[in-house]
Amino acid sequence: MDPIMIITDNLLDIQPSIPERHTVRAVLCEGNKILLMFSEADQMVGIPGGGLGFDESKLDGLYREMQEEIGARKVRIIEHLGYVEEFRISRSLNGQPIKVISDYYLVETEEFSANALARHEQEMGLKAVWMTFDEAIRINEAGIERSSDKRITFYHTQTEMLKYLKDRLCD
Repeated sequence: MDPIMIITDNLLDIQPSIPERHTVRAVLCEGNKILLMFSEADQMVGIPGGGLGFDESKLDGLYREMQEEIGARKVRIIEHLGYVEEFRISRSLNGQPIKVISDYYLVETEEFSANALARHEQEMGLKAVWMTFDEAIRINEAGIERSSDKRITFYHTQTEMLKYLKDRLCD
């Protein structure tokens, strides 16, 4: 399977050897709304999910991330939507270049309980919110416009994925 998209920060000096980070993301939709994580610190939204632990399978990581971030239980995977590759500066590696490979899954869940956010997620003020694709795209585009840093970030990728998902899932 080819990637859905490859996003490369043209301001980034990519070295021959660049660390890779593998992540998983859960797409939950109800009508024209999508469940997202809103960051109070960044005033932007992203699709729930995160990095895989050492020797953790994609599905185990997906279930863990869904429980941690949104308290999802009884998860059913509907479809593997594909993956995205991005080359950008890493927040967690002190600004070092990184290649992030993110697998996206369309999922359903029957039950929610309390979430268990990681410390850095608590510090960002993350909270799960339902919003329309258009609202989410507008929020992220405004946040990107406000930023003085013109490098590609996580939120650039999330905005492009929201546009892609809106076209794919809402037509």
